[in-house]
Amino acid sequence: MKKILLAVALLVPLPAFAQPAAPPTKLFASSADVQALVAKAKAEHKTGNTVELVVNDEGYPFQLEYRTDTTPPSIHPTHAELIEVIEGSCTLITGGKLVGAKPVAAGAMTGSGTSIEGGTPRKVAKGDYILVPANTPHQYTEVHGLIMMTLHMPVTGK
Repeated sequence: MKKILLAVALLVPLPAFAQPAAPPTKLFASSADVQALVAKAKAEHKTGNTVELVVNDEGYPFQLEYRTDTTPPSIHPTHAELIEVIEGSCTLITGGKLVGAKPVAAGAMTGSGTSIEGGTPRKVAKGDYILVPANTPHQYTEVHGLIMMTLHMPVTGK
């Protein structure tokens, strides 16, 4: 009996530990859906960054992000990020070296640090597009009601 129980236990799949659950596949969002996500993000926002998933498939999350404060610098080791500013403004610092980098958790898309050394600041506002290459430090400062649409794209070989 013990052998049978052991065999069954070994056949039952175990949950993947330390890996975040993949976001659900969602292939369409209407203009009304996006406006509702903007309203939800503004209503629920406390500090830092509020993120709402707009559409997603196969590891390409397209998200609405709402920021009202300077956030810690971050880096996406294996993803490039395409950003469209749809409301507000900020200074976006890109490039340079991520200082105080914390190890990126297994399966995580984003790492963070304490500051950026030698990055390039750029004022961005509604209508601007930015492409942040994979493994590039970036930080949002001087934030004024910033709403962005962001697409994270896996980059092979990174």
